Amino acid sequence: MTLDLHKLEHLVAVAEEGGFTRAAERLHLSQQALSTSIRTLERYVGVQLLDRGHQHVTPTPAGQALIDDARALQAQAHAALERARRIGRGQAGHLRIGHTPAVTAEEVVDLLTRARTEEQGIQAQVRQLFPDELRDQLLTGACDLGLSRSMPADTGLTRARIAEHRLRVAVPAGHP
Repeated sequence: MTLDLHKLEHLVAVAEEGGFTRAAERLHLSQQALSTSIRTLERYVGVQLLDRGHQHVTPTPAGQALIDDARALQAQAHAALERARRIGRGQAGHLRIGHTPAVTAEEVVDLLTRARTEEQGIQAQVRQLFPDELRDQLLTGACDLGLSRSMPADTGLTRARIAEHRLRVAVPAGHP
């Protein structure tokens, strides 16, 4: 047997409903099919996942751990499907952005905010890299976009100026 999300969904439903009857109704399954699914899952995992009492069914500690992870997996699977749908409709994408330490977090956030208002649905992954790392990751395709104060012309990368920032000087108030 391979682990599938349906069996994990069944386990979560039984735990949330406190029993097989309500969980089966919620899942539109027969009680027998749900019970078989849970037993199959327990055999696959190799431990008992539910304590089956007279009135209620409660997760064992191992069952609760699996339920917690199953909820995270369900959320991730849902997000993956939604992302695929958006991309399929041409509505979204993923952008891996690197920036050097000289580019402030405020500047990165400002650029992302402006870009997202124009292009809804883009998910950005941002990481700070030293200039040589940024160049290497851009050249290998590990980064899609790099933000830097300067980039030598002979790097094999296409450059464009997107903003200019004034440099300010600060001195003590009593300085001549």
